[in-house]
Amino acid sequence: MLLLAPLGAAAQDADWRVGLGPGVLEDRGDAVATRIGGWLDASYEDNDREPSAGGLNHANLFLDTRWRTFQLFVESEYEHERDLAGFEGEHQLELEQAWLRWQPSEAFGVRAGRFNTPFGWWVPIHWSILMDSVTPPLHVGKEMIPEQQIGLELLGRRFPGDVFGLDSELGWSVFGGWGAPGLDQDRQDGSSAGADVHLRLAERYELGLSGYRQRNRELDDRTETSGVLYGEARLPGALTLRSEWVHQLRDREGDLSRRADAFYAALRWDVHRVAYLAYRVGYGEDDDEEARQTDERTVHTFTLGVLPRPDVRVKLEYNVNRFTDAVREDFDHWVVSVGWLF
Repeated sequence: MLLLAPLGAAAQDADWRVGLGPGVLEDRGDAVATRIGGWLDASYEDNDREPSAGGLNHANLFLDTRWRTFQLFVESEYEHERDLAGFEGEHQLELEQAWLRWQPSEAFGVRAGRFNTPFGWWVPIHWSILMDSVTPPLHVGKEMIPEQQIGLELLGRRFPGDVFGLDSELGWSVFGGWGAPGLDQDRQDGSSAGADVHLRLAERYELGLSGYRQRNRELDDRTETSGVLYGEARLPGALTLRSEWVHQLRDREGDLSRRADAFYAALRWDVHRVAYLAYRVGYGEDDDEEARQTDERTVHTFTLGVLPRPDVRVKLEYNVNRFTDAVREDFDHWVVSVGWLF
């Protein structure tokens, strides 16, 4: 960690920190606290149908500034995702997030700008380096929900007391956004709206429900109404169980399914403080936009994670992909990934 402090009297009014990684700056009263950090990862991957590929996948840099009840967060990203896992490849440099939040109390706050969509567990976190696996679940890889919103969010959390004898925290969010060509909003057109509510118990259990509605200008110009039920349980024996079930209803008749489901259940075992094993099974409707049909796809993901240092993540992963009544052929995919938080 590198600590940069302004000289002279200004040192009492500002605090600059570089290289803290993800986290929350401590309360500095009236001082302005700014944190600069980011992460990057690179991989080598292959499957049994396509040539192998490797290189830098992500390089993210963020600036997080806080003063009293205000927070300004700006994040840029270089992304080079390949299509060997069966999802569309991407190669771009973009402004990932840029938002201002006013949080006068725990119970209520307002956020405006470009922010991660508050939908389920995986989408809001967004940073691949923080996830147990390298490849995302089906609903994230197929971008059933846009990664970001450009708009306004009302949010907060309350602490209702003991639930089943455990400390509880109830969080909520209501948001609206706007999308148009040129705004990089994952096909979103016009207005969008959504909400999320989740309950945490003793920092060990979580259960949540989210909803989202948008117009998709690229796929049949259809309206999509989506919901997700998600949860997490930290169990005895260093086990963590996590699951999400997404259901999407489309209003247009067409070659692609009017209803789509995507589900996964994942189990992580922290074998040691520097290593874990993870398994995820996922299933759902997978739109094949070129063939204009919707296939059923099952994915088994096996991951070995190694954390030689708190800021370094190494993942070795194998994916088994199977299609039902599909034009696409079954395939296996493997990847080695190294990531660094700074």
